Amino acid sequence: MYLVLGNNFDLCCRRVSEELGQRRCAVRLIDSTFADDVRVTWLLDNHGSTSRLILGSGEQISNDEIEGVLVRSLGWIDPRGWQTEDLSYMQTETQAALLGWIWSLSCPVVGRMHASIWYRPQVPITYWQPQLARCGLPVPEALVTNVEQEARKFGDRMVVGAVYGPFSTSDRYLIATDEDWTGLAALQRRAPVCLLEPHGSTHCVCIVGTSVVWDSQPTPAQASLSAGLTRFAECTGLNFVEFAVADISSGPCVVLVNPLPNVERYTADAQEQIISTLVDLLTSETNQDSPASYFEAFQRS
Repeated sequence: MYLVLGNNFDLCCRRVSEELGQRRCAVRLIDSTFADDVRVTWLLDNHGSTSRLILGSGEQISNDEIEGVLVRSLGWIDPRGWQTEDLSYMQTETQAALLGWIWSLSCPVVGRMHASIWYRPQVPITYWQPQLARCGLPVPEALVTNVEQEARKFGDRMVVGAVYGPFSTSDRYLIATDEDWTGLAALQRRAPVCLLEPHGSTHCVCIVGTSVVWDSQPTPAQASLSAGLTRFAECTGLNFVEFAVADISSGPCVVLVNPLPNVERYTADAQEQIISTLVDLLTSETNQDSPASYFEAFQRS
């Protein structure tokens, strides 16, 4: 039995479920919060852990019957009808339980993350910079400062100004005019800001296991990053991860790391390759990563 944790609105979930069915594999697409009358029992003792899912239909699935899991949702709860404080508590409890459970499984799991990014997968590129550097992958130059003169000096070195990238959101703002710099200085009087080197248009590239799938034909310089991208996926334990690659003044670099790839943004041929490779990973008996294997890979980097 293969499990797809997500929802039917996600193209990746639908396509993987269909592909597994075409390969004559039993598959269930279920909500990652175990909603829709799905119940879970997970027993941990000194001998190990055992778990059992009970679906709304009454079907029961024990952990030793699960052959592979694709994780496409992190336990998001619909906020409608919840008080803010109750929603925050239940969201955190749900995500923590789900994270622990998927790490208890010994079958192949695709899309499994470590706790450092599980609760906030869309982190700024500056978070990833040390690990990207270890893998030989450049990123745009960044400056964090609350000194107005230092920020302006940074922007003067760039051709078109600097990009303001808040740590708390994925929004980006080009700072180029005197009015922009005045507004930024007002922010700096309250807190440090993060400025990034501007970059050109982006190309998306997805790593699935050891396979590299681009959304369109990359330039030779961009394609030369492929080995480093694969190495990054191995060292971080992310067997399904997406990058945005763009050119800066010194050449191509990584401007985004996304542990929840958006399959919809790829061409039909690229989507086909991603889905097929995902199913190959799920059905492979050798795809059994563990916390130990992750830390071994990290140390080797």
